[in-house]
Amino acid sequence: MELNWIKRTDASARSVALGTFDGVHLGHQKLLETAVALKPPGGTSAVFTFDLPPEQYFRGQFRLLSSFQDKVHLVQSMGIDEVAWLPFGPEIAALEAEEFVREILVDELRAKQVICGFNYRFGRGRGGDVDFLKEQGRRLGFAVTVVEPVHSEGGELVSSTLIRGLLAEGRLKEAAEFLGRFPAYRGTVVRGQGRGRQLGFPTANLQIDPLLVLPGEGVYLTWCLLPGGQGVGAVTSIGRNPTFDGNVQTVEVYILDFEAELYGQVLEIQFLERLRGIVRYPSAQALQEQIRADVLRSRQLLGHYRLQDARVVLK
Repeated sequence: MELNWIKRTDASARSVALGTFDGVHLGHQKLLETAVALKPPGGTSAVFTFDLPPEQYFRGQFRLLSSFQDKVHLVQSMGIDEVAWLPFGPEIAALEAEEFVREILVDELRAKQVICGFNYRFGRGRGGDVDFLKEQGRRLGFAVTVVEPVHSEGGELVSSTLIRGLLAEGRLKEAAEFLGRFPAYRGTVVRGQGRGRQLGFPTANLQIDPLLVLPGEGVYLTWCLLPGGQGVGAVTSIGRNPTFDGNVQTVEVYILDFEAELYGQVLEIQFLERLRGIVRYPSAQALQEQIRADVLRSRQLLGHYRLQDARVVLK
């Protein structure tokens, strides 16, 4: 089975981290750090992953923390040399656990060290588990390291599922702690209704990948990375504009102290904290006054955050 590669080398030995890595959260980062540490002498560290989480593929409903492109970028930022991947589909789903080990781990990846989470399952019907992987490793000549789970201070298992739920509820602080960074989204600026401009607060209407889990509806303090690399504070609203009887959810970004034509350009938005919920105001004037208060509060709050290379980082 031929794999897709990003930065492939001709290495004859690899440490290979296995997983979906959606969001590349603290648990994933621990696994990736282990793969880097166990890189064979003269070999490379690699990740094997899928484009989409298998469990979501079978449900037919996708709710992702990161696009594939962003996932690869985050994985590589942890020091991983190579990324090998396959699109998940019927052919992969039908692959027996033993075939996965022989064809992918041994023949294609030349794995000498295999690193996975404690609950890693693979192969048709999830027939392969950690014990099976260890047995195969003893037989075929690779070592298996099982990385223990990471828990929050409250004892919760840090997982992509947990973080998706926190984001959907607008609980940014907890989501950021478990991700190890502030949640961020890239989107293309498209034309909206122009209501922000009419209110005196022109917004960039962002079109974001619909497969991604957005923070729950509300108004947020955010940090906007412009196409040239400049970072600017912003106030971002995720909602349906109930004051104007809207019925389509939009992501509208009011960038502080910035005016320029942005249609068609890509912005990256870091979500820092939730300011308030979405409210239906009795008039456009009342909404305008609330936005003015949101902007004032955002300016005050921005001083509490720390920048590194134009991005906001966790303290």
